[in-house]
Amino acid sequence: MHDVPHWVETLRGVILLVVWAVLVLRVPALWRPRQRPVWIVLLALVTGSVMIQAPVAEWIDGVTGVAKASELAVALVALTDFAAVWWFAVVLHMAGHSAPAWLRRAPVVCAAAMAVLAVAFFIVTPAPDRFGEQAHGWWLGYAAVWILYGAITAVGAAAILWRHGITMRSPVLRISVLALAIGTSAELPYLAVRAVRWFTPEAPPALALVGFWCSFARFVLVALGCSLAAVEPLRRAFLYWYRRQRLRGLWLLLRQATPELVVTPPRSRVSDLLTFENAWEQLHQRVIDIRDSIALLHDGWASPQLSRQASEYAAEAGPRGRERLVATACWIEATRRDAAAGAPKLHHELDKDLLPEVHASESTVHRETRHLLRLHRVLRSRTVDAFAEGVRQGTSADTTP
Repeated sequence: MHDVPHWVETLRGVILLVVWAVLVLRVPALWRPRQRPVWIVLLALVTGSVMIQAPVAEWIDGVTGVAKASELAVALVALTDFAAVWWFAVVLHMAGHSAPAWLRRAPVVCAAAMAVLAVAFFIVTPAPDRFGEQAHGWWLGYAAVWILYGAITAVGAAAILWRHGITMRSPVLRISVLALAIGTSAELPYLAVRAVRWFTPEAPPALALVGFWCSFARFVLVALGCSLAAVEPLRRAFLYWYRRQRLRGLWLLLRQATPELVVTPPRSRVSDLLTFENAWEQLHQRVIDIRDSIALLHDGWASPQLSRQASEYAAEAGPRGRERLVATACWIEATRRDAAAGAPKLHHELDKDLLPEVHASESTVHRETRHLLRLHRVLRSRTVDAFAEGVRQGTSADTTP
């Protein structure tokens, strides 16, 4: 038994619970090729956590009737885990780069070869020599190939993960990939400790504790890294859904004034709240709808005089530094009221100076949403309402005989 603080096992249990929760939550990732590798790594981790439980080990040994069959099962799951992390790193690399055929096949080929060798050495080695603190007889061969296999998979995965983790743009993905890189790197000192303990007759007992901490660090960091990477698509989907909901008020306000742009009736509030699929596309479409309505108001009911009045009014009444935003909101609100009242279109040729700024890519969607939300707040302000009311009264006076 390792002399470690109680919080270590508590943390292991918490991480294990998180991994299981993420694994179940992300079952749909199996049908999405880009998310499948992370799910498979998590599956290998949780399978290994189950296999090391004493009741499971006793059951395997009892069912098979073979001494230490449970430890062989744990070894097979562990080598699958090592290969899965390496495979995930290769898939991550292939997302933006080409990879030679040998590298794409390497994790599977190495894992299959190690599995065959592990079973072969298990068969030829007498039961007392299997999985001992020190390697004897045929088990020396198993120890050598296991250390070599572990080093190959750790170096192969860590080299790729370090390279991509440093350059990741998304903060969450950067943290997750760097956690995976540190975790796989921790395998190397663990393997060094394991080699000393296997091949040195009088290895210091403290090495066992060092090896435990390296193994513990590897488990925690790989589990956290995979969990963050697996949950990131859900986080982004929720963020896009939330932004879409915040834009609903502005979207409805403008769509009601430009019904000719409405192809299908808008969903009810409840239906909109319950729509989660294609979160980015849904948000992007809402932004496009808002932009289209503003463009129609601009081309149909705006005039050079209105633009000039809005700019002059914003310079006097608008907060300092936000004159352009206030001027934009003023002409939008004035034209929106004209459109809603059924006023005839003017079709003036206008410049685009007072159209809202456009940030239409996924990487700038947060800035786009913030800008439109600020525009909506200004549209509802007393300042803009006073301008639109003044324009309406001026228009009425001009048309009165």
